[in-house]
Amino acid sequence: MRTITKVAVATAGASALLVSVGWLGLKIAPKPFPPHSEGTGELYMAEPSSDLPEPVQRYLRATLGEGVPQIETSVVWGRGYFNLNGLLWFPMRFKAYNVAGQEFHRDMELTWFGMPIFRGYDAYRNGKGSLEFAGLLGMVHVSDSGEKVDQGDNFVMWTEVPFTTPSALALDPRVHWEPIDDNSARLIFPFGDQEDSLRVEFEIESGVITQMSGMRYRDQEETKTPYRGEYSEWRTVHGIKIPHRPVATWEDQEEPYVILDIEGAEYNVDVSDKIP
Repeated sequence: MRTITKVAVATAGASALLVSVGWLGLKIAPKPFPPHSEGTGELYMAEPSSDLPEPVQRYLRATLGEGVPQIETSVVWGRGYFNLNGLLWFPMRFKAYNVAGQEFHRDMELTWFGMPIFRGYDAYRNGKGSLEFAGLLGMVHVSDSGEKVDQGDNFVMWTEVPFTTPSALALDPRVHWEPIDDNSARLIFPFGDQEDSLRVEFEIESGVITQMSGMRYRDQEETKTPYRGEYSEWRTVHGIKIPHRPVATWEDQEEPYVILDIEGAEYNVDVSDKIP
């Protein structure tokens, strides 16, 4: 019995050590993706429409200045945390390639001790959304597509416009705004031959966007779920003020599912290696 007790104690201690070591691995951030090889191209200025709701005009002045730089493409990269199935927060790194208001491709890696253990991408190209994600040991593989994914990825693309291609909010001819009140407006944006929408909240003092919210399909669920993007830590990059801390939350869950820290951005660059 004494021997069995010793074995049990030793086993419990080893298990606790493994759990502690495993938990430590989730606290170590990966190295960032390398900066994009091409620097920001020339940013030509355009005048936004004068009939935009006042909160939108205030936001444009606060982040872009009196004119609006015409951003056609961008590459944005950084690190953050991803909540996998509501169970574990994994450190992550990402690099996203964008064509303003039309397409994106985002490479992602979830890491443990700074090393990738899940790798994949999500994208919206030619009006179609797609997701490919795999564990490097071959134990996990997720692939998704279809009409619900199309809506979800197009929706996400527009929630990320404030830090990927912000001029699309003012210069894309397919976009229009509806006033709500002094600190909010509704963004109507294209989805194929249809339209979708987001409620956009602005901070009155600074003029920046605090959150965007709307209804998005989650995976292949039958009905849409309330979704919210929150934006903070606004700083200037290449003369453009963008949020460096976007956070995304399904509103039926208690905590976010992804937290991003933007570490670099280049505008009007060639993205054809990811978006032909």
